[in-house]
Amino acid sequence: MSAAAPAQNQNIQALRAVAALMVVLAHAGHETEALGPKVGRAVVDLSMLQLGAGVDIFFVISGFIMVYTSAGLYGQPGAPRQFLLRRFIRIAPLYWLLTTLLLAGALVAPQLLNVPIGDWQHVLSSYLFIPSLRGGEIRPVMALGWTLNLEMFFYLLFAATLVLPLRSGITALALILSGLALCGALFQPAQVQLAFWTQGIILEFLFGCLLALAYRRGARLKGPAAALAVAVGLAAMVRLPGLDDAPGWPPVLRWGVPALLVVAGAALYGGKAPRIALLLAGLGDASYSLYLVHPFALRPLREVWTRLVGGALPLETYVLCAVGFGVLVALATHRFVERPLLRVCQSWLKRRSDRAGQGSLPAPLRTTA
Repeated sequence: MSAAAPAQNQNIQALRAVAALMVVLAHAGHETEALGPKVGRAVVDLSMLQLGAGVDIFFVISGFIMVYTSAGLYGQPGAPRQFLLRRFIRIAPLYWLLTTLLLAGALVAPQLLNVPIGDWQHVLSSYLFIPSLRGGEIRPVMALGWTLNLEMFFYLLFAATLVLPLRSGITALALILSGLALCGALFQPAQVQLAFWTQGIILEFLFGCLLALAYRRGARLKGPAAALAVAVGLAAMVRLPGLDDAPGWPPVLRWGVPALLVVAGAALYGGKAPRIALLLAGLGDASYSLYLVHPFALRPLREVWTRLVGGALPLETYVLCAVGFGVLVALATHRFVERPLLRVCQSWLKRRSDRAGQGSLPAPLRTTA
């Protein structure tokens, strides 16, 4: 089985970098809440910006990329199994490695953890991408892994629909995701996994899938329209006290729709990628490493800053240094850990496919992380 792999979308790559940087900036600001009282400096307040919406952008991108890269697999023999293998080797190795390092670090320096590690069942669930409670929240050993738990669930649903033709498969996926979100809203299940898998945020994957269908059908935005979509989406990610304090405002609409606007502006832009996108695309390649590894950079840096800098500089300086340091660590991780791991796993998958006589599926793109 073979199909032509679509070219990499540089705008989407750049947007992945922006989304990851939003998350890093949010966590760097959060670190000042512990750092400020120690050094006698004011905490950096970034609460007006919904920097966590970087995750919403990631989810919309994920839905877009799955259809963008895998549309040719619909209805093909063996596609679900091969798709899941590809996704698994792309996501699991680095995540498992960092989870193991975090467990080892918790034994050596438990004081660096905000929430203690759970029992062995919780640890096992973390490795298996199964949501479970830790400290009263659904939080894997690597707290950021909650997004991967939801990603993996989406991949399972996406793979199941690959047995159908493209249009029928996306329709089935839309019904499944909408049904799950509706059940969550109506019944609000108390069981941990059901409550997690029926969050409204799961619809953000569907937003991306539908956006990819529009892209495949030739939908494009001219420069001004694309820029306006991105600008409006980003502006809507500013917290508004009257709006955000109102009860009953669904997060998937409050943050998912702005994320959709941002991704739509980047994905549907019909012109040449702007220079800033080309500059950010390299960091976008490393965005998975940046997302996962930056806590390993920020937390030790906080301790070093306390001892060496103290209150000599405002904590805005710490935030800037933390973001820069996180980027450097992520680039190194991507170059010397993530990419070699991925090459080994892809070689294994190719040998396995060759022995089974299945031919090859499209080569995975850097945009598929």
